[in-house]
Amino acid sequence: MKLGGITWWRNNYGSILQAYALQEWLNSKDNIEYEIINQFGKSITSADNVLDKLKTIGILKTLQRAFWKYGMPGLRKRSTKMQLFVDTYLRISNAQYSEKTIAKANDEYDGFICGSDQIWNPKLVDLDSMYWLGFSSREKKRIAYAPSIGVDFVEKDEAIRIKNNLTTFDAISCREDSGTQLINSILNEKRCKTVLDPTLLVDRTLWDELSKKKVVEKEYVFSYMLRGSKKQRQLIEDFARAENLEIVTIPFLETEYTEWYDLKFGDIKYWDAAPDEFVSLIRNAKYVFTDSFHSMVFSILYHIPFFNFPKAGQAQMNRITGLQELLGIKYRVVDSWEDIEKVKGQELEWQSIDLKLEKNRQESRNYMQNAIKP
Repeated sequence: MKLGGITWWRNNYGSILQAYALQEWLNSKDNIEYEIINQFGKSITSADNVLDKLKTIGILKTLQRAFWKYGMPGLRKRSTKMQLFVDTYLRISNAQYSEKTIAKANDEYDGFICGSDQIWNPKLVDLDSMYWLGFSSREKKRIAYAPSIGVDFVEKDEAIRIKNNLTTFDAISCREDSGTQLINSILNEKRCKTVLDPTLLVDRTLWDELSKKKVVEKEYVFSYMLRGSKKQRQLIEDFARAENLEIVTIPFLETEYTEWYDLKFGDIKYWDAAPDEFVSLIRNAKYVFTDSFHSMVFSILYHIPFFNFPKAGQAQMNRITGLQELLGIKYRVVDSWEDIEKVKGQELEWQSIDLKLEKNRQESRNYMQNAIKP
């Protein structure tokens, strides 16, 4: 059975790695051939990609990102290494589809899988977009694996459209329990299941092999911030000094939130980290400070004590706290020195966490095994 995936794979480390993980898990199954459907060209800097950014985040933010990404040599090199990873590891269809032509994909695939990432967030993606698989013929498989809806409330008209979109799905799931509850309330039945992010669906051996090259030899605190503030970076600096450790950081991601003080933050700035190096930097850190969901995921996989900074909006925080609750991890969100001291004193019971993770991994795999049955 040939399956086409509708997902994000060009935005950041998390989106690329989740796409890679789901691809690898599906293609390890007998009689399954899976590839990611090409929506914007295979280049992460293609014209279609730029046009999509203009559409989703506006001209000002697009120009801000372009200023940082292409005005600084380190960030240009990062884009090159991101592209190399995509070219090497991701299976992306040769045929490119747009919203106008996506129905032609029915001639190529036996079914479609949407997910993971925030592809169902109505603030980011139109409810009539291909991410809801409305283009799929009735006889084709329609499966949702771990999309995130990214909000905790939708308007009445949005709820009606979401319900219509999901009526013909063979299997529905969400990455966060809050999203599952919202979808089930819209459907008025418990059809939606909560499943793990694809990066947790696969065995850790996939990441062991990918990240076997050690990037930094000394002990360090790793920091990866999508947004954050000067205050939060100061807290990381205070912690590193107290622990007599240097800070290794990957600067700038959501570049419209970049401030000039970021140029001074960190002892070792790894500007051009590729996705595999991103995993390695977390794997070999002594501590991790982040506001990134996937930084937390890899910290958990590699038993690295981590500290989360709060994100704007409850729905965005649910991604962080939901996984912690699922795995029995005590609250690790910090926004002051007192918070850091309290969280540092909480022992992470990795054996118990691993057992809960394996239980949820098996449940997520069972969901997909049933969904892809002919």
